[in-house]
Amino acid sequence: MGITIKDIAKIAGVSISTVSLVISGKGYVSQATRRKIQKVINDYNYRPLRSAQQLASNQTGNIGFITSDVHLSRSEAFYSRILLGVELEARNYDYNVLLSTVGEGTNIPKNIPRFLKGRDVDGIIIAGSIPEDLLWYIHDIAIPVVLIDYRLPDLQHDVVMMDNRHGIQQIVQHLTSQGLERIGFIAGSKNHPSIKERFEGYQITMEQFGLGNFARAEKNHFLVMQETSSDIGTEGIASILKNEPALQAVICANDTTAMGCLKELQKRNFRIPQDIAVVGFDDNYYAAISQPTLSSVHVPKIEMGVEGAKLLMDRITNPNKIYQTRTVPVEVVVRESSRVTT
Repeated sequence: MGITIKDIAKIAGVSISTVSLVISGKGYVSQATRRKIQKVINDYNYRPLRSAQQLASNQTGNIGFITSDVHLSRSEAFYSRILLGVELEARNYDYNVLLSTVGEGTNIPKNIPRFLKGRDVDGIIIAGSIPEDLLWYIHDIAIPVVLIDYRLPDLQHDVVMMDNRHGIQQIVQHLTSQGLERIGFIAGSKNHPSIKERFEGYQITMEQFGLGNFARAEKNHFLVMQETSSDIGTEGIASILKNEPALQAVICANDTTAMGCLKELQKRNFRIPQDIAVVGFDDNYYAAISQPTLSSVHVPKIEMGVEGAKLLMDRITNPNKIYQTRTVPVEVVVRESSRVTT
């Protein structure tokens, strides 16, 4: 049987409560006493059980991960990779990750995630958009929160975002460098912060290349208030081509949308990229295996999860620190769907 906290106290000649203070990092213990206890802990290679740490620190050892059920569907690999990053980083802190998905019609507070009802988590990571009522509920019960790929202007929280505008800027530069100017844009979830930033980046960068008139014309972009899907790509490219048959390229707000766009263009016998170039965003796993392979903006999704977990652990430890927004860099990956010239 291994050494216990009671044994540590006896060897160090202090009370069990003093050892608990050192383990939890809370409360005052003199430096001399702290060093003595820490030496015994090190000498005997003592690792406190999670249950002992919980009692000492009044913490659960759990963090919650909440996302929309749509975000974890088979067609969307983006948020599952973020979840993996959170899980990998949480291990470094000996924390468990509890997952809960929520639907659009979640009844607040009746149908909130179970770990919220029992306050079974020390903090929460929210990935992507969730019902605003739930976000406000979590804010009001004062549990530490980090938002990944989402934010509300009226709420202050730690946030992790990708550099959406710079990603779109790289796409426009890539397309215009090949002589393409009639570049459209397709997206769903147009009020989602990332989608809004991508569309704004498209219009701003097109303006910088002297193509602002084309980018501002409503007939040359397709934006809808629906969750992104391949159907939106299909509908979007059909809509733009109806009004702009001389379209040379299209930027899709994510890869799922781009897949629908590719499918519709191939159905109409367009050559890709010779007739119309297509670029996505996120660089999900199927971008590299589609036919043709899809050019996309690579988002380091696991790293976003890691950054989110780090921010949350820091927030749990230092609840009064200044809120931070961390922006993860992105990079265009050029593949067959937009490589017009060689």
